[in-house]
Amino acid sequence: MSDSESSDGEMGNMFALPREFSPPPPEPTYEIFTRADKEKQPSEIKLRLVGSHPLWGHHLWNAAKVFANWMDSHPEYSNNKNVLELGAGAALPSFVAAINGASKVVITDYPDNDLISNIQFNAEQVVPQLTQDGVVIVQGYLWGSNTRPLLARLNPSTSETPEPRELYDTIILSDLLFNHSQHRSMLKTCKETLKPRTGRVFVFFTHHRPWLADADNKFFEIAAAPVIDPPAGDESSDDERDLGGFGFKVEKVLEEKMTPMFSEDPGSEEVRATIHGYIMWLE
Repeated sequence: MSDSESSDGEMGNMFALPREFSPPPPEPTYEIFTRADKEKQPSEIKLRLVGSHPLWGHHLWNAAKVFANWMDSHPEYSNNKNVLELGAGAALPSFVAAINGASKVVITDYPDNDLISNIQFNAEQVVPQLTQDGVVIVQGYLWGSNTRPLLARLNPSTSETPEPRELYDTIILSDLLFNHSQHRSMLKTCKETLKPRTGRVFVFFTHHRPWLADADNKFFEIAAAPVIDPPAGDESSDDERDLGGFGFKVEKVLEEKMTPMFSEDPGSEEVRATIHGYIMWLE
């Protein structure tokens, strides 16, 4: 037996801590969001955040707060609309959309039990009746994967309508652009689920790493670049890297400053304090 085999077999676990000595996961925390419009009810929304998570679901992000207030002042993007949120985290914007009269709100995040069960908990606390009635739905979803499960929420399967008919009016991307490798996956999902002409994608975010701002903004370059159809007979790759962009129209609608989320982080404090808001649509 080699030394490595001996170590792995007889001594590999000698210095491992017993399971009962493993530190417990951090307890969930709560944050109360106070809506800027004092006439809106409820005036406060209490959200539970996971204790800790590698996908950053344990924070209520500034971009989500700014966008929630923006949605309150633009109820036309919620009222009687089908709403989809990607990478929702605590899902504050989705709950505001639901409270403001959305027809359907589908809240998604990475299909991790801690994330999804926490969103479900918040849904049952913040909008219990809408959740019970199936207006608000929580589900796991991987960006760029098959969108039929998302569309099925708007199109119950029947023999008379085997293909999806309804699409989403409003799609929310709140503080997701730092995931540079996932830009095309996000855009693929948006393009396949957004209602052409009248539907809108809302992208609110902060450059949390100022030295990577250009990489964050690359999202909009890819979104706005024209789609290039492959030559006849050629098969496209799943991520469309060779097919140009996605053909979205892009417009900036907001720039607002808040206290930076992570005061100890490097880079310009002014850049880290600024929330940017964009709208995208398909003609």
